[in-house]
This record gives sequence, structure tokens and C-alpha cells, in this order.
Amino acid sequence: MEHTSPEPVDPPPPPVAVAEVNPVQLPDWLRAPQTEHQPTGWDRVRFFSARHNGALLLGFGLALTLLMVVGGVVLVGRVADGIQASPSASPTPSPSLPVSRVGEPRDLFAGSPAAAFAPGEQAVRMPAAKATGPFTTAQVRTALESVRKALIKSRLDTSMFMGDPEPFLALLAPDARERLRPDFTSNTFLRYATRMASPSEWEPGTRADGRVSYRATEENGIRVLEVSTEFVWAYPFDVDLRAPAGASVVALRDRVVWQVPHSDDVQASSKGLWLGSAEAITWNADCAQLRDGWVREQYWLADLHGKRIPAGDPGTIFDLGAPAPTTMRC
Repeated sequence: MEHTSPEPVDPPPPPVAVAEVNPVQLPDWLRAPQTEHQPTGWDRVRFFSARHNGALLLGFGLALTLLMVVGGVVLVGRVADGIQASPSASPTPSPSLPVSRVGEPRDLFAGSPAAAFAPGEQAVRMPAAKATGPFTTAQVRTALESVRKALIKSRLDTSMFMGDPEPFLALLAPDARERLRPDFTSNTFLRYATRMASPSEWEPGTRADGRVSYRATEENGIRVLEVSTEFVWAYPFDVDLRAPAGASVVALRDRVVWQVPHSDDVQASSKGLWLGSAEAITWNADCAQLRDGWVREQYWLADLHGKRIPAGDPGTIFDLGAPAPTTMRC
């Protein structure tokens, strides 16, 4: 009797990846400044490589665009000479769709809950500033604007994506930036900042949804304006055409508490924006890359037979009205 081996079983889908929750400790406002921790040589190599990969991608995109334009001119010339297009020809894709790295218009958010999110900076909206506790309306407005800029530089800005944290750190109080700078050499920043693992695959056009609140409080006898933010950041990636709907999107949901001490209560080097605590959870992100602090989509073809490993159920990660899901960590 002929025996056959059992059909291979697809591997179980990987768990939702959770960024290491390592909250920043509340600041000791009057401490002595720490010694500056400079990025290592390996970090500089990665920053250089990432930037140049982006430049190569841009050059390829420009060359491809030029070829498409030339082809369009030739086609127009032929139609003008009386050559009609075939009735079965596909219609021209909508120019409103983003263009992938291979020059194909694709809506990378199609099928994802993030399709309804606001684009980029438009999603980072602050509440109206009102006098709160010892803080005047003007002081609250200044603090909220500082938080808005920090969110943009940490989660949406190309400089951070490519591995340069300095534009973000420059927005913080001098003592605060020296306290956070080592996070970018020890890869413990993902709870409040985003860096991309593969510049050749991530696409511009991040979408987001969030909410912001603030209150006056006190820490160690220091009057503090505390700004709490919770956002879902949706990053698009150019994945295989056979990927299911939504597989091109990596979601990162964070909760961050920002603090601004009253200027009358601290020394000059502690005046400004501080990061009080932060945590984040991701969906559809590659766990191996996350361990090194880099974001990349985890959807891929499992083998040459075309089997796929799906992203898995996102649960409530996109829904700010529901608690963030809790799962196994990478």
C-alpha cells in the first residue's frame, strides 16, 4: 500500500507585537545635568545607510516617473493620429491614489480601519487652551504647542524615521533631552518615537487618530502642567500584491504623559517639555525588527508555494474608544 506524507501545516500566525513597556520615570526636577551620551559609530553607520537608501529610492522613483511621462506623450501622439484605444483597455487609475515604490497607484489603507483616519499632521489636534491651576491661558497654549510639535517630530517626521532623533530632542528641556538621548543608542525609544527598518518599503502618507487632555498637578513640590496623549499611528508599507486587505498597514498605539513644570519652580535647564511616562503596542510589525527599535510590516510570503502568514486580528488597537489589546510580548 502506498503511503503519503501528511500535508504541511501552516505555521500559526505570530502574536501581536508589543513594544517594551518601560515607562520613563518621573523627573527629578532639580537634579544635576547628566553627562551627554553620544551615538555610537554603529548608529551613525545605520543612519547613513538609511538616508542613502532613501536617496536611491527617490532616484529610482524619479527615473520611473520620467519613463511614464515619455510613454504618455507617445500615447497621446498616437491617439491624435487616429489610433483608438481598445474597448477592453483598463481605465486610467485615479490620480488621487498614492503611488507605490514600483510606480503603481494603490490605496495602501484599503480594508484597514485606518482608512478613515486623518492624514499625518492633520490628526495631531490640540484642545482649546484654558487657564488651569497656576498656569495661564498663554502658558497652557505654549505647552500644548510644544507637545504637538514633539508628537510630529517623534512619530511623523522623516528625520526620526531615518534614525536622527536630534530634531525631536531639541524640543525638550535641556535636562530632559540629555536624559532621553541614551534611549536612541539602547533602542528603548519605541514607546514614544518611530524609526523605520526598511526605507525602500515604507511609504509616505501616515494616518493617525488621537485624543489629548491636560491638567494641573504637582510633583515633588513642583507645579506641573500634565498633558496626556493617546494616538493610533498607521504606517503604510508597499507589500506583495497578493497580501490581504490591511496587511500593508502597521499600527502603533501609544499613551504618553508629557510634563511642563512651572517656570518659577525649576532651574533654567529644567524649563520646558519633559516626557513623564510612555508605553506603546503595535500590530502587524515584525518582532525581530522591533527588538532593535525599528518598525517594519510583518506580512510576508511564507514559502515558494505562495502560502501567506496573515497579520492576525488587530483587536481593538485601532479603536480609541476601547482599551488597547494586551497580548504576549515579542
